[in-house]
Amino acid sequence: MLALLRLLVEGVTNAVIFGSVAAALLALLRGKGTLQARWLVTEGLLLALNLKVVATLLRTLELTTWNQIGLFAAVFTLRTLLKRVIIWERRQLQAELG
Repeated sequence: MLALLRLLVEGVTNAVIFGSVAAALLALLRGKGTLQARWLVTEGLLLALNLKVVATLLRTLELTTWNQIGLFAAVFTLRTLLKRVIIWERRQLQAELG
């Protein structure tokens, strides 16, 4: 049951990423500029990373060995760092957009 729920969250995450990239491409085609497109992708990635954290936390219920726990910690750390970089990018975009 947990594996199915985790797969559902992963699927929603992929849909969010795809949707934000599609929205950014549409914004570019409508002439809204690259800043607006970057903003859309940034917001989508932040939401997707939050969902990925949920999927990762669901996986912790299945961890049984120290190797799995170490791998989980490494993935969680990388996602946290990536999220901080994207938040920094969002702040930069906010400053540029006004």
